[in-house]
Amino acid sequence: MWWMIVGAAFADRPDEGSGLFSFDAADVLAYTDGPTGMVRVHYSIDGPNVTRLDDEDGSGAPDFPELIAETAEDVLRFYDEQGFLSPLSEADLGLGELGGSPAFDFYLVDFGNSSTGNFAIDACAGSQCAGHMLIENDFAGFGFSSLAFAARVLCSHELFHAVQAAYIADQSIWFSEGTATWAVNQYDPGSRDFLGFANAYLDETDRSLDRPPAAPVPAFAYGTALFFQYLTERFGPGTGPDLQQALTDFGSDGGIDAIIDVIAQNGSTLEAEWPRFARWNLATGFRTGDESYPFADLLGGIRTTTSGETALVDDNRFYPLAASYFRLEHPGGDVNFASAEDLTGLTFSLHPENGAALEIWSPQGPDARTFPSLDAGRYWLVGSYPAPAAQSVKAEFCLGRDCDLSVIDDANADSGSPDAPEPQPRSGCATTDAATAGGRAPAARLWFGRVRAARVRVGVIDHAEVAVTAQAEFCL
Repeated sequence: MWWMIVGAAFADRPDEGSGLFSFDAADVLAYTDGPTGMVRVHYSIDGPNVTRLDDEDGSGAPDFPELIAETAEDVLRFYDEQGFLSPLSEADLGLGELGGSPAFDFYLVDFGNSSTGNFAIDACAGSQCAGHMLIENDFAGFGFSSLAFAARVLCSHELFHAVQAAYIADQSIWFSEGTATWAVNQYDPGSRDFLGFANAYLDETDRSLDRPPAAPVPAFAYGTALFFQYLTERFGPGTGPDLQQALTDFGSDGGIDAIIDVIAQNGSTLEAEWPRFARWNLATGFRTGDESYPFADLLGGIRTTTSGETALVDDNRFYPLAASYFRLEHPGGDVNFASAEDLTGLTFSLHPENGAALEIWSPQGPDARTFPSLDAGRYWLVGSYPAPAAQSVKAEFCLGRDCDLSVIDDANADSGSPDAPEPQPRSGCATTDAATAGGRAPAARLWFGRVRAARVRVGVIDHAEVAVTAQAEFCL
């Protein structure tokens, strides 16, 4: 199920008989108004776009258009109570009453299974725009559990695009769709729609928040809603209106700047909040931690980047505003972390399978440390790059009891001196078996999405949009 916002190219209204989705000349049109007159729903009672015509309440109007009108008005009231600007009307921009009344107009049209709805723009004054709504005429074949559920999802999501347009219409796709999906969960807490897209984000946590895959509207863009939900859990529901208002100061591509500004208004920094967000995401599904979402157990959990036994060796690329998760099956005893390269800017944390982080640290250069006498069991290393940046950091690391902590001294040795030590694996992470074989145990890395039961399908991960990288190496 997909929906969208149709932007700067102004759209014809469906009753004008033109445009991508419109009524046909053979359609017989009618309309029904919402209980307070805030919304008018236009529909066909006969013809190619005919809607569901059941009238079980005997009102004289079909139940489905009435359901859309009632739900839409309830959503608009909710957004007003949350402190958002109301959607602009066509009259606000001098267009008159295009739908025959001052109400916000909905049109029920057949999308031919290509979409379920979209907000279309009538006209703009600067960056603020007014528009109308198109919604699927009957939802036949779309797999919604009920018409009421479909109405809640579509009205809350699409009307939030209308709210966005009252601030700044042309928002970056990840910010626009992420906050609209977040809004669905605000209106209908625990929405299966929100949870499904949150799982799509958890499948690609190693992708930068503001770098969705190259696709028309990828699931990852909707899934960034999980970060906006995190901000709401941390700072309260006023975060949503504050983000939209802040975006007006930074422009349509200023989503990250708006986030930084709102976090600062709440006395924190993005560099502090992003690693915490990454730790909350670890404590989802069957795992627990010291903090996470109230709905954490309803999520499918993060995707493991790499796993290992005794020692875990990997050569990972950390992208800005992304996080990676590494799993170690530890036999007991000390666990070492070391790196010969400059890890400045990255943040790490080590966790037992369930429970709070044993340590959280942000290296300033090469790094080596020991976690002494840990019980046998599963441990997780979370690594993130908690800042916007033009460069990624490529880092080789080892996590486990066989890591060589002298790697930092080796990195600083004068390789031109006749007394220089023998070359070592730069990470200091060779396991005993690998060292015996004369080399470092290689780490396998799959860069493909997965299909999980009852989860949104995610495609190939493509990081080609990050043009400049920096080499770094670490060991855990």
